[in-house]
Amino acid sequence: MELRTLLKILKRYWYLILIPPILVGAFTLVTYRAPAQGYTTSLRFAVGYAPEQQTASLYDRKYPAWLTSEYIAGGLSDWAKTGDFAQAVANVAGGDVTAAEVAGSLVSDYLRSIVVLYLNGGDPERLAAIGHAAIRVLQVRNNVIFPQNGEGASVTALDGVVVAPAPPALRSRLDIPIRLGLGLALGVVLAFLAWYFDPRIRDRTDVEAIGLNIIAEIPKK
Repeated sequence: MELRTLLKILKRYWYLILIPPILVGAFTLVTYRAPAQGYTTSLRFAVGYAPEQQTASLYDRKYPAWLTSEYIAGGLSDWAKTGDFAQAVANVAGGDVTAAEVAGSLVSDYLRSIVVLYLNGGDPERLAAIGHAAIRVLQVRNNVIFPQNGEGASVTALDGVVVAPAPPALRSRLDIPIRLGLGLALGVVLAFLAWYFDPRIRDRTDVEAIGLNIIAEIPKK
């Protein structure tokens, strides 16, 4: 299909192209509700493990301690993803904070000897309570979950619990443009369907398409 034919179709059925996005836009204006304000905070922890005072290793005695702290950081990050950690945090936070709420608001990661917890939620006070409880649980219960830590690894909170408004999610920012774009795409499809099933003869190309010869043509005034 030539470009001039495409342009002719779009020009002829422009109203069909505009109807779907107009309807989608009107429906969106009536039903749209702005997303609720979210809040976020991130907590970083330095994980330490005291080096042995005496060692027969050829390495510097501090090297095994650094290596061990990396393993502990990975273990604590994995533990923070479990239901046991969520329940322990909920118990420390108190109130009506549940393990499901903790699990749904928390994401953990680690890098070397640093553990990072990302907390997200809709209530800044509850989020702060969960953050303080998470600090307490990591510091106090790590030797219970990992008895190989002995009396417990040193878990130092590097950040205070500072809750800040979270920026709108990418999905919420693109929701309306995506809807309008889909409506416009539907309008283009309707225009091509109307052109394909239209039985009327409008110009000489329509006559030539059905195999008839043109004897004369009356131009438009």
